[in-house]
Amino acid sequence: MSGAGFFDYGTDDAPEVRAPSFLGDATVEDWAVLVSHCERRRFHQGEVVVRFGDVDRSLLIVLEGELETVAERRGRTRRLSPAPAGSVVGELGFLDGRPRSASVIAASDGELLRLSVASFETLAAMNPRLGRSMLFDLGKILAGRLRALTEIVMSR
Repeated sequence: MSGAGFFDYGTDDAPEVRAPSFLGDATVEDWAVLVSHCERRRFHQGEVVVRFGDVDRSLLIVLEGELETVAERRGRTRRLSPAPAGSVVGELGFLDGRPRSASVIAASDGELLRLSVASFETLAAMNPRLGRSMLFDLGKILAGRLRALTEIVMSR
């Protein structure tokens, strides 16, 4: 699954950063276990999939189509990053339990997996190796996003 364009923070001079793949080293069996703990959900272009400020600790894994993360502050809307198939969104709320920091809107029709914290805890108890891999991959994705943002801020 490609992560091309994963770090588009809306600036023309942003350095190109290759996104770490979520569970890129997982086996077919690992994915089967993950899918069995998730809810599958279709989304349609223009649909608000995640709303800024909502409290929802689920992680969303984009299977097909594309989502787009956008932030609205003081009447200004800013595109933060596209989330094509293979991407995850909602990782901040999933990890820290705080309200959603941005909205996620469907840029096309598609399908996602929704993993709740309770389902993750069950999965990780049954398969600690997979749970650990998931957390490390989320950490790598967040670290990559933070590094890209740091580069943007420091280049100004």
